Amino acid sequence: MLTELRISNFALIDQLHLEFPPGFLVLTGETGAGKSLLIDALVLITGGRASAEHIRFGAEEALLEACFLIPLTHPLASRLQGDGYLLPDQQDIIVRRILSRSGRNRNFLNGQLAPLQTIQDIGPQLVDIHGQHDQQSLLSPKTQLKLLDAFGNLEDVVGSYQVMHREWVEKKAALDEYVVRLRDQTNRQDILQYQYDELVKMQLQSGEEETLSQEYHRLKHSGRLGELSNQAFTALHEGERSILDYLGKVTEWVQELAKIDAHGESWVPLLEAANMSLREVTDNLRDYRTRIEYDPERMDLIDSRLAGLQRLKKKYGKPVEDLVELTKTLEQDLAQLQNGEEQVRYLQAEVTSRYESMKALAEDLSARRKAVAKHLVKEIKQELAALKMSTMEVQVNIEMANGDNRFGTAGMDRVEMLLAPNPGEPLMPLGRIASGGELSRIMLALKTVFAENDQTPVVIFDEIDSGIGGEAGNVMGSRLRQLAQFHQVCCITHLPQIASQAHAQFVVEKTTLEDRTLTRVHEVTGVHRETEIARMLGGGTLTPTIRKTAGEMLDRGNRPHVAPGHNKPPKKPAKT
Repeated sequence: MLTELRISNFALIDQLHLEFPPGFLVLTGETGAGKSLLIDALVLITGGRASAEHIRFGAEEALLEACFLIPLTHPLASRLQGDGYLLPDQQDIIVRRILSRSGRNRNFLNGQLAPLQTIQDIGPQLVDIHGQHDQQSLLSPKTQLKLLDAFGNLEDVVGSYQVMHREWVEKKAALDEYVVRLRDQTNRQDILQYQYDELVKMQLQSGEEETLSQEYHRLKHSGRLGELSNQAFTALHEGERSILDYLGKVTEWVQELAKIDAHGESWVPLLEAANMSLREVTDNLRDYRTRIEYDPERMDLIDSRLAGLQRLKKKYGKPVEDLVELTKTLEQDLAQLQNGEEQVRYLQAEVTSRYESMKALAEDLSARRKAVAKHLVKEIKQELAALKMSTMEVQVNIEMANGDNRFGTAGMDRVEMLLAPNPGEPLMPLGRIASGGELSRIMLALKTVFAENDQTPVVIFDEIDSGIGGEAGNVMGSRLRQLAQFHQVCCITHLPQIASQAHAQFVVEKTTLEDRTLTRVHEVTGVHRETEIARMLGGGTLTPTIRKTAGEMLDRGNRPHVAPGHNKPPKKPAKT
């Protein structure tokens, strides 16, 4: 619901702050007082096109701000949470637009700068405005399709279809991707085979380049390595003054020392450990020097191998490790080419299977929709008759969607409501109904029928009472009050029959202050509301009889009641 509205320097409004209750609200006042300014402001707040003409004369900027309260289960809540505009437990949505004469307008969503496109996307999900405006969600065939499905309890059927449609799309995409890849590989088959043969012939192994480089380096310096290993071995083990022999003497001296002074006891294990370590080194040197030899043939082989690896690395632009993986990939690609046609037939069978299942579900869904549409037309005609539009022809047109891919995410159908306002006129889409008041009444009928299915929290009717009065006004007021069980409903009206049935009434007045024209809005209750209803009944003459009639109308309007012909709120039909 709309809870607050703030307006500054907008047209004839200098400053305005209104708080709105839930239920059925009306805006009343003299003709030309500026009632439609509030509707215009809401149109802009929800993404309408702004211009400098909207800014009050003498001001540089206009401020338009509205606070909406939505349930946590509303689809818009999860979207705004995902976009970072709404906290998980937050229900308030504050939309602010600042219009500037310079053209640098700013838009805010819950205090954060937001693109105008975002405001335009969420606006129709917050407010549905019916009258001389384009922001009417029911004009969209997509919305009409969703509401038809909701009206007929077809959500589960739609869900089953969507699962199969998603599988079909995925399988078809996999087939298309495979065919393209297979065609590309077939065109490159000779190249792939040559590359594979070349790499396999080299018998590449991960890490071999580093291993060969180290071996080549050892062979290249084998002379010096032999000399160093001999010198080290001789110093440690051979000769009368070898390190090991001398270390043994040192150990004996320290052992004798330890017998005299206990401080030396901890040194003995250290010397013994050093002796063991040096003997291990000596053994390693003995084996190492026997393996060191100059081998020019081995060096040539390694040099040739390294040169071959360098050539492949340069040719393919990859290190040896990646070339090993490339060899495996080429092997798989070549194997795939051999089994390519078989795989294509398998994938085609998968696509065909999903397509046939999806088609069957789509046809079943379409048949159900056509059955539901007949019931829907009956309900709409009943509502239109109550609103004194019994001659209007109604048709819910369900036809196959155009395009090569006739199966979309919602099935194979395109749904559009067609109406003929007068006998003999052709059926036309809702958007081509010329009269604003007539369209508003049609929308009221549709909103009443779809009351339980439409999740737009705020519904506004402008010029809904154009051309009607008397009993039709009573019926319309009753329908609007009934609709307020499911939405917050706001209506601009000149009919006391409608205004008297509202839960709250706001009066719009035009005044002059310091030679400037201003529009003021205030809620009326009690005797002030009775006076406003009386004014609507009698114009400028407020006789006791008119006041009494106004009071009686308000008493009747506040009694619990439902619209004629409805003993309970509208319910969805049983599943078809």
